[in-house]
Amino acid sequence: MSLTHADFAIIGGALRAIAAEMGEVMMLSAHSTIVRESKDCGTCVMDQDGETVAQAEMMPVHMNSLAAALGHIREKFDLSTVRPGEAFLLNNAYEQGQHLNDIILLLPVFLDGRRVAMVGSIAHHLEVGGAVAGSNANATEIYQEGLILPAMRIDLERDLYGGPVEQIIAANVRCPQVVLGDLRAQVSAVLRGQERMLELFARYGAELVGGAMAALQDYSERLMREAIGRITDGRYEAEDLIDGFTRADPPIPVLAAVEISGADATVDLSASADQVHWPINAPLASTHAAVLTVFAALLGPEAVTNAGTYRPIRIVTRKGSILDPIHPAPVRGRMTSIYRAATAVKRALGEAAPGLVAAAGSDSTCVLTLSHREGQGYRMFTEIPAGGNGAGPDGDGEEAIAQLLSNTANAPIEAIERENPFVRVLEYALVPDSGGAGEHRGGLGIRKSYQVLDDGVLLGTNGDRHASAPWALAGGRPGGRTAYTVIRDGKREAIPAATTRPLAKGSIFEMEVSGGGGWGDPRARGRDAVRRDLSTGRIGERAAADIYGLHSDDDEEATREVGARSPNGV
Repeated sequence: MSLTHADFAIIGGALRAIAAEMGEVMMLSAHSTIVRESKDCGTCVMDQDGETVAQAEMMPVHMNSLAAALGHIREKFDLSTVRPGEAFLLNNAYEQGQHLNDIILLLPVFLDGRRVAMVGSIAHHLEVGGAVAGSNANATEIYQEGLILPAMRIDLERDLYGGPVEQIIAANVRCPQVVLGDLRAQVSAVLRGQERMLELFARYGAELVGGAMAALQDYSERLMREAIGRITDGRYEAEDLIDGFTRADPPIPVLAAVEISGADATVDLSASADQVHWPINAPLASTHAAVLTVFAALLGPEAVTNAGTYRPIRIVTRKGSILDPIHPAPVRGRMTSIYRAATAVKRALGEAAPGLVAAAGSDSTCVLTLSHREGQGYRMFTEIPAGGNGAGPDGDGEEAIAQLLSNTANAPIEAIERENPFVRVLEYALVPDSGGAGEHRGGLGIRKSYQVLDDGVLLGTNGDRHASAPWALAGGRPGGRTAYTVIRDGKREAIPAATTRPLAKGSIFEMEVSGGGGWGDPRARGRDAVRRDLSTGRIGERAAADIYGLHSDDDEEATREVGARSPNGV
């Protein structure tokens, strides 16, 4: 049976809808705010060989990670012996997983006893055990980061729902109800995916649906090859820097060499720094996902990202580097390193095609976890406050938004305080002047302050951009830097990006996330735009005068508005 254009459009749309519906089911079923509110999760539909066909638009760094994990599973298990009701589960970063908090669940879909597709889910779990509650910034081995689940073949009914796998997980985590609740949300997602896929196969038949899957992958490949083909052939190199472990340590270089040859691209990251002793090393699956996300961003919003999207891109790493570490290096904060891989690749592409990419955004996952022991259990939450995007040739950067590799949404203050009575949010605001100046201004980052209401609260953080600012393009200025501060009895203490420390009752943790870099000469920015930024508090009077050249005696009416509005009255 031949595939018509109508079949391709209808079945292709259905496959994307199934992946999206799986994601909605998981978020609606989840227990933790990091999944339910912030969307730190992902779902996908794969063909019978485990190649990605459609993915939910949730967390870009999870792109293709389920298929990458299946690559290891295929080496470990004979997939031809798998039966209906069996699935695969893992979180091991050294078996093509991400970090231990990300549990992957893959479910084969069978029709008349034959495997015709696979569906999968991944979710960031609030707690996976380890040396401390939440994030252990001092871990020197992956063993100290939590429970490791090697790739395993499980029976959903027997091993979960109170079975031995669930029991092992529950015995090793501090918030078992939340963790198991989110795991069952993942199960609900893949079961919904299986149900919808079987409906699709029943309506159109295995041959037609399989043909549509292959055609959708081929279509995505053509789009990516067209995008790469628009870049001039050549080798383009760029560097970006990661903060050191302490504020006094030198930065860590990440280097990318992007070679364009016709419709193919090779990304060589092998010259990047060696792996380090703290948890910012990036497992290979995460590094690949970061590079692929940058290239996927070259496509339009209607493009479908799947296995075909990635075919023209070859990625080279070096074993023992920070982007391809040797077991048992810790990897909990791997987002720090893969963001620098992404921004180095992005910077190289900016050299190749200056009008193609924007300046750097805050481009970091600035994570905080606050936990509190209550009796025999714990309350805990994780949040990822947003930064500013870089400006581009077509306009200003977006403000207070998830960055390139992330899609985490705002966690409502009400949800945080209702579920965690040991903390109060005191401030949530834009940071004036945090966006880099330019003809087009970088987006602003945010400031968020948390007051601890009980003793015995543990703070865990991760992040970047405390030392190196987001870079600008075309004569713009860098964005502001990130800053973490603990305030106690009126005294302010600056702390590094990776921290694990107790907070006493009354302490305040203040988190400022950097803005994005600017694009173009600031003096070329339109006067009306500068006045608008000044009157809404996005920039201060000094920046307006010294950087943009707008003086109060040139525009008295605009100046009188300053102070009449809130500094964050946007």
